[in-house]
Amino acid sequence: MRYRRGPRERICDIDVVYLWSDPSDLHWAERRQQVLDGENRDDFCRIGIQTKRPTNSLDELRYSLRSVDKHLKGVRLIHIVVDGQLPEWLDVDHPKVRVVEARDIITNPDHYPNYNTQAIESYFFNIPGLSDRFIYFNDDFFLRREMDVGDFYASDGLIRVRLGRALSPKGVPTAEEEGDSAGHKNVNRLLDSCFGKHTRLTVMHRPYAHNKLLLEFASERFPEAFEATRASRFRSTSMYALHSFLVPYLACHAGCADLVPPKLLEKDMFCWGVSSSENSRVAARIGRMKGRAFCIQEERGVDIPKGEIEHFLQFMAELFPEPSQFELSDSGN
Repeated sequence: MRYRRGPRERICDIDVVYLWSDPSDLHWAERRQQVLDGENRDDFCRIGIQTKRPTNSLDELRYSLRSVDKHLKGVRLIHIVVDGQLPEWLDVDHPKVRVVEARDIITNPDHYPNYNTQAIESYFFNIPGLSDRFIYFNDDFFLRREMDVGDFYASDGLIRVRLGRALSPKGVPTAEEEGDSAGHKNVNRLLDSCFGKHTRLTVMHRPYAHNKLLLEFASERFPEAFEATRASRFRSTSMYALHSFLVPYLACHAGCADLVPPKLLEKDMFCWGVSSSENSRVAARIGRMKGRAFCIQEERGVDIPKGEIEHFLQFMAELFPEPSQFELSDSGN
């Protein structure tokens, strides 16, 4: 198959996609543990960290949606992919909101249930009614300045790939490293074998421009990589970083992407964890930032103290004080 981009057209009315879960939900976490207990493999990456249940939720999706509602123009629909959970504050009857169950887009029953985000993301092109072009938000992505959906695409429809400053890792993946790192190593090996050996930068961890045809093309071009990732119900040394690395670089090789080089001092990803002083530094830095998007990841493998959860919620409420149109009127915060 050869990917062909569509004719030049105005870029507007593009959908946003989220993948969301609440790992602090005891019932959901117990179900996840039952799935893990039934797995017969030893290649999962840092599985204890992957399956640790936090006591409280940072409620990132609420504030990410507030940032989208306030700053992102040209959004048609917002699709939220879930696994039997719903935020209690979400207005599921809002005309722009579509709640999608993961089991309804994962066409291979052997791949569900699945707790590997890269696996679920690989099925996004099965979302009913999804626009041909769409923007993928993690629930911990936030917009700081006004943007238009067209900012994620070049004028001729090519996806814009914003490169990070770090080098993507190479070598043999191990179970002692993060699944993202293992996934990058496998993708680099695959790309080297197909397009020659190169050193590659990571792709910035912020909202991703996507194209359904491009995702389908990638799945047909590299079926083994997609199958290995989808078959990994948890992040493993066998998976590939599909949407965040393989697809953008494949698009570059296919002439379907506009590469945006990194800025020298640009930082896109922050961490919120157990240290009050470090969290305060993160909040101060974000408050001063001039960029238009950022990510705050929850520190992995720890139980963030309730006081630091409240610190985060207060900081988010100061950044995004107005409830979005997607929240129920009596939901609070």
